[in-house]
Amino acid sequence: MAHLAGETGLTQAADKLSDDKDINQTDNSLREFGRCAVVLCHVLYQDRPLSEAEFLFMDNHFQVLQMAYFRWKRKHTWPADFH
Repeated sequence: MAHLAGETGLTQAADKLSDDKDINQTDNSLREFGRCAVVLCHVLYQDRPLSEAEFLFMDNHFQVLQMAYFRWKRKHTWPADFH
């Protein structure tokens, strides 16, 4: 039985490390997204025309991001009448 209890403790410690790693990856991803958004703003404020490939690339990524964000928001936002 002590062996099983020890395994449970190790499993919990491993899960904690995994959670910490996921949090750090999320933080890093959000910081990098912020940096990229600022750079993209500067590019767009230059008001130069984009090639068709650049436009499609940017437009497709905005659509993917918007779909993922709205999906996440539906799952993690309280209903308006709940407050």
